[in-house]
Amino acid sequence: MTTAVAKQVCLQLDGRLTAAEAALAADAEASPVLVAVVAEFRRKFAKTRPAVEGDPASAQREAVFELEQAADSAKWAALADPDASRQTKLAVISAHDSICWFKATGGLLDRAYAEQDPLA
Repeated sequence: MTTAVAKQVCLQLDGRLTAAEAALAADAEASPVLVAVVAEFRRKFAKTRPAVEGDPASAQREAVFELEQAADSAKWAALADPDASRQTKLAVISAHDSICWFKATGGLLDRAYAEQDPLA
């Protein structure tokens, strides 16, 4: 995991998380739980971003793991929310996939989602 790639991933994640937050703000049917879990994802990102963007070391690895846990919680909250719109769910999954792809591959996700049909 290079520092340059980590910075690109953080820029991508920031944009995707902003899109998820905008989708949630426009989705009157999304649950307050989903809103809270995505807000926690944002807080974890703000907390861990300096370490994720830093030199590849144990601190970066731990930060990526912590951020991935928040991403997983957001994804599952989106999938479990029966009233959230498809757009909202996909926006949250896209943010999730950005950091999870980085953890798994050390690279930048070059498409919207890791899976071909994330809601299948």
